[in-house]
Amino acid sequence: MYFKDKLHQLFFEEKLYKICNIDTYIKSLIYLLSSNKDTRKNFDEIYDIKNNQINVEALSKPWQTSTSINICRLAFNLFGDITSDTVDDSTSYLYTVTSICKNLDINICTEALKIRFSSNV
Repeated sequence: MYFKDKLHQLFFEEKLYKICNIDTYIKSLIYLLSSNKDTRKNFDEIYDIKNNQINVEALSKPWQTSTSINICRLAFNLFGDITSDTVDDSTSYLYTVTSICKNLDINICTEALKIRFSSNV
């Protein structure tokens, strides 16, 4: 599995350890949110592990950067098909693969897709 750095890997493993029923939806979400310092720092504001719920309102928080917003958009989409039709975030082009991945590490995007669509957890 590709990790951006050691912090990415450690945070990912720490969060997965706390989850009882891991599936590819959760695993890809955790993987993406673990890849960025801002999403790691605000993880609990983005995703509620106990209730297995994402918080789409996190997209409009002041700590968000263009990179962290795109990480959240991709993570939310892979977790539950969250799109511009689902949240009042902006126009639909912001949810295209091109728009989301343009300023992200392509290896992170590719790995998240592999995790989400793999048959193995």
